[in-house]
Order: sequence, then structure tokens, then C-alpha cells
Amino acid sequence: MPVVVTGADQPLGRAVAFELAASGAEVRVTVRDPGAVGALRAAGLRVSVGDLSDPLRLGAVLEGAHTVLHLDRGANGAGSPGDTWEWLLEAAEGTDLQRIVTVLPQPPTRSLARGYELIIRRLPAGDADGPGYPDPALVRELVEADRRAR
Repeated sequence: MPVVVTGADQPLGRAVAFELAASGAEVRVTVRDPGAVGALRAAGLRVSVGDLSDPLRLGAVLEGAHTVLHLDRGANGAGSPGDTWEWLLEAAEGTDLQRIVTVLPQPPTRSLARGYELIIRRLPAGDADGPGYPDPALVRELVEADRRAR
């Protein structure tokens, strides 16, 4: 089953998508920046360009996937995956999605899963998706969270 990574045009999402592909997973990704498409496709990833606000487009990307690693941080990359959470849940309705893996700066104050297995990792101090490279330990944790599905 494919795995979906949102935010693959941002450092953490890109690193996780490449690592998943290197491990042999079928990977679909979403990006906001069309300039990121070439490198992702060259790595064998299926790429959807656009923001997450279109539930039909995102739902088509999620169809048939067991897990989504929701790492999209919003239009300017300065937010957190929590900023686009409702869009993800709306798009996931009626798909085969079972697990959502995400990173948040702090634990949620309410249940976010609505019937999905939810795995939340906390962003390390200093923000793992800032300029430069993401925290390798966090990338490994996120990749391992998907492997539970295989």
C-alpha cells in the first residue's frame, strides 16, 4: 500500500519521503511549490501540486493509502501540520486511510484522530524543519511509524 507524505517541498517532508522511497515504499507526496516536483519525481515519487484546501484532490492522493505522514506546515512553511488538520480529515473521508502520523510543537488539547490511528511526534527544540537539514532521529521515527503498516 502506498504511503502519502504532505509537505514534501519542505525539509522534513522531503527527507521523510526520500527515506521512505529508499526503503522500497510506494510514496505519494503533496507539494505547494511546483519547483520541487523535478527532484521528487526523479526519486520515483508520485507528486501532487497544490495546497491541501482542495479535499477532492487530496482525497484522490490518499485513496488506497494506509498511512499519511502529515508534515505540511502551511502556505509559508512557518506554521505546523495542525494548521491544515481539518483539510486533511475532510479529504480522508471515504478513503482507506487508517493511520495519520504527524509532528506538532506541543500535544493537542483534544482528540484529533476521529477514528484513525494517530501517532504524534513532538518537534524537537529548535524546530526540526527550519533552515538546513531536519533532525535525522525524527526522520527515522517517522519512517518507522509507517513501517508498522507493512
